[in-house]
Amino acid sequence: MKFRFFCIWLLVLLTSVTISAVGQNLPSETGSLHGQVSDPSGAVIPGATVTLSDSSGKTVSTATAGGTGAYQIPNIPPGMYNVVVVADGFAPYVHDGVAISASQSRELNAALVLQAEQQQVQVSAESSTIDTTPDSNANAVVLKGKDLDALSDDPDELSNELQALAGPSAGPNGAQIYIDGFSGGQIPPKSSIREIRINQNPFSAEFDRIGYGRIEILTKPGTEKLHGHLYSRGNYSGFNAQNPLLNANLPAGSTPLQEPSYYSYFLYGNVGGPITKTSSYFVDVFNRDNQNVSIIDAINPASITAANPNGTEFNQTLGNPSSRLDISPRFDMQLGESNTLTLKYDYYRAVNTNEGPGETNLASQAYNVHNEENTLQASDSLVISKNFVDDIRFRYRRIRDARTAQFTSPSVSVQGAFTDGGSSSGTVQDNQDNYEIQEYFTGAKGKHSLNFGTRWRVYRDANFTNAGTNGQYTFTSTTSYLNRTPQQYQVTVVNNNQYTARAVLFDGALFYQDDWKINPRFTFSYGMRWETQNYIHDKDDWAPRLYLAYALDGNKKKRPKTVLRLGYGWFYQRFTVANGSIGTPYIIQTIHNNLPSNPSQLSNQQVFIINNPPYTQTSPGNATKPPLGAATAAAPTYSTIAPNFHAALDMQGAVGVDRQLAKNITSNVTYLYSRGVHQYLTNNINAPFFDSATNTYPDTPLTTPTSNIYQYQSGGVYREDQIIASVNARYQRYSLASFYTYTTAKADTSGVGYFPSNASNPGFDYGRPDFALKNRFVFIGTVSAPYQVRISPFLVYNSGSPYNIQIGNDLTANNQFNARPTFARSCSEAGAVSTPYGCLNADPTGTGEQIIPYGLGTGPSNVSLNLNVSKAIGFGPRIGGHGQNGWHGGGRGLNGRGLSGNQGGFGPMSAGVPRKYNLTLSVFGANVFNHENLDPPNATLSSPLFGKYQSLAGGFFTPRSAGNRSIFLNASLNF
Repeated sequence: MKFRFFCIWLLVLLTSVTISAVGQNLPSETGSLHGQVSDPSGAVIPGATVTLSDSSGKTVSTATAGGTGAYQIPNIPPGMYNVVVVADGFAPYVHDGVAISASQSRELNAALVLQAEQQQVQVSAESSTIDTTPDSNANAVVLKGKDLDALSDDPDELSNELQALAGPSAGPNGAQIYIDGFSGGQIPPKSSIREIRINQNPFSAEFDRIGYGRIEILTKPGTEKLHGHLYSRGNYSGFNAQNPLLNANLPAGSTPLQEPSYYSYFLYGNVGGPITKTSSYFVDVFNRDNQNVSIIDAINPASITAANPNGTEFNQTLGNPSSRLDISPRFDMQLGESNTLTLKYDYYRAVNTNEGPGETNLASQAYNVHNEENTLQASDSLVISKNFVDDIRFRYRRIRDARTAQFTSPSVSVQGAFTDGGSSSGTVQDNQDNYEIQEYFTGAKGKHSLNFGTRWRVYRDANFTNAGTNGQYTFTSTTSYLNRTPQQYQVTVVNNNQYTARAVLFDGALFYQDDWKINPRFTFSYGMRWETQNYIHDKDDWAPRLYLAYALDGNKKKRPKTVLRLGYGWFYQRFTVANGSIGTPYIIQTIHNNLPSNPSQLSNQQVFIINNPPYTQTSPGNATKPPLGAATAAAPTYSTIAPNFHAALDMQGAVGVDRQLAKNITSNVTYLYSRGVHQYLTNNINAPFFDSATNTYPDTPLTTPTSNIYQYQSGGVYREDQIIASVNARYQRYSLASFYTYTTAKADTSGVGYFPSNASNPGFDYGRPDFALKNRFVFIGTVSAPYQVRISPFLVYNSGSPYNIQIGNDLTANNQFNARPTFARSCSEAGAVSTPYGCLNADPTGTGEQIIPYGLGTGPSNVSLNLNVSKAIGFGPRIGGHGQNGWHGGGRGLNGRGLSGNQGGFGPMSAGVPRKYNLTLSVFGANVFNHENLDPPNATLSSPLFGKYQSLAGGFFTPRSAGNRSIFLNASLNF
């Protein structure tokens, strides 16, 4: 029904626009130029002078940027022009060879830098150039204007695409996204984004995280004329290819399932314009409604019998509806000739139903999520002098997240087979109030470009949870489930109604950066960053940054074609709750499960563990709890932070060469070496000593501890080597960017929630981590075809990611089920399982066999091509033309005026001339090759499902629908 409504709505929109705009093509003889002037931080520069001159140097026209930094030059005869933008305190911006065609409305945005000795920014039209400035590294990707067409309009899909573009960041932490200078927050809709910068100036001291993998998003300000954008998008299951996992693993003779209907619709729009001569506004509204489908592929608990101890595999589909709403008004005000104030408010709400089920999690594991954020942001850009700018930014985020389990019976988990019963997540309400203030100064003195400032953040968190109070049984195999012999029962007991934990966290930073242009061929940059935070032992972190760029050719009159770049820096990860994740872990967890200093005191919430508990159930998934007295007599579990805890440190060095292959083509080859120390992990420090020197398990089982102390530690390490090769091309009708990355890495942790398999020796797990994708290739581009058709491909290829094979048992008494199998002496011995990696022993206790290395498995490679094809149609009054109402009338038709006449109103529908209104119709295909992109297979050796693929690859490779290939229809109206 909703799909039919969407189709009718789209048809009515297109029909009404067509009827109102039908007419004949009218001649046009001139073009126009428009754009916006901004400083290095993205703040607009009012009052800048824009001069347009011809090839002989004669001035053709000039314009002055208004209070929003916007300028416009109309009525330009066709030809080639040079553009110069000048503003007090900034280096002149020179753009040579700008082609203006008849009837073309050309956009040219100018990003100015501060004035330094003999410095100017000069580029050639539609070309990519290189020089020795730190932010012009050739392996950076800058997307704006038509380059954004290849990206999705869905903010969640856009986030995945940007992380794919940023490439594999060093270590287990992934890319860092900054929105208008702030990390964290919600990705805005694409229509409100002015520019995206990826991997630019990677060793700048301004940023806390590694530059290779950094994404900067700058949003649009208001304009001096009324502009608006209305956009709709829809997808229905009938457009898509079926999920390849549905019915893929069913036994012979089983009745196949039909994929239920699902859909995804959203509607959004924005409008911007002037308020006064010195102020403007921009308002963006986004609303999305999804009905998705989760695919469950697990062992049916009811099918496990004496005659069938492995049970029977089954598929189930479960509706997973969700909605998202974003409302974001912004106001830009020129308070004086040198002061610009920006105020921005963001409201975000996301509602998800039936989260949790999928793969081996059955439908009873479902929980509902309601997330809400209110963000207020203010920034003031003050030009203090001709070579000194002060940017002050403040942000307040009010985050209210809630999660509610749909069932409260005890959870029943059989390793690698199924998880039934209620969700152990329980009910969670997380309330955060986050404050951040930044003051960044940018200046220039002689040959030095200076950048220094400070950032302070405060997080107030109040977290209510009853997670784990329903209890959880864990079985090591389907056979143990059949025999009703769980290995463990775990339950949380809340003492004195201490359901809520509260904390106030803060961190701060100071930085200084000097980009010293020693001569036109040599730039040396050095900087230092200092960081601190509370709640951990380490409170004094210094992060040096060094960078140099040397042109191997070129001179004062000729731009260089080859630039050598070297850089080195330290980067720290804060141990805070900055990302606003629900049920915030880490520090809040240590308050919930605190370890009392006095043994007679009780912790706020005590987690008790019973080994080999009694088990009864009324039906599959409906187990009964053991008596509370039995639980309180069991081993308690606490959470602490190591007394010597240190902020995680990433050390990275790079050496690369930029090369200008042609006027419009640049390339780069870079070698990156990354070394991580003090990396985060969680360890059970009360686990018994296990000597892994022989790489075998002990002959006799280890004694289980009387209590478990889960301690957050910072003793992990990683090492990563990367080679990155990139090529970028920018022409008038198309732009292309591509890069290839070769990576090798080893680590003994994959993040703060990782438990070592041997508590006595975390280094025993040093092996291939899941982030070590050996090969990755990315290609993105946009091509302007005839008839205002634009084609935008986006291709990503990843080789298979490593994964760890486990047996679903605890052989080292660390209270974790992450022991690895051993290499079996023969494939015929008891417990041996034949795998692509040889015969492995799922029951290796006391055999003396070698334990397999960490990360032995390799998942399947993935490749996906997203493709957007759009057609633009202009109608209404012509912009920048001649004649009455700005366009040529006349012609034949009704009363000699054509269908629209020549007395004003709407002109003909035509894409060949700049019009006041533009309708764009597009088709967006995700994974158009319909390639089966899969996650690594089931890695629990004792499971009947071992080696089977049960989920699609995440991130870029999975469209936001249940289909494998998804087709979206889009329509947008601009004015």
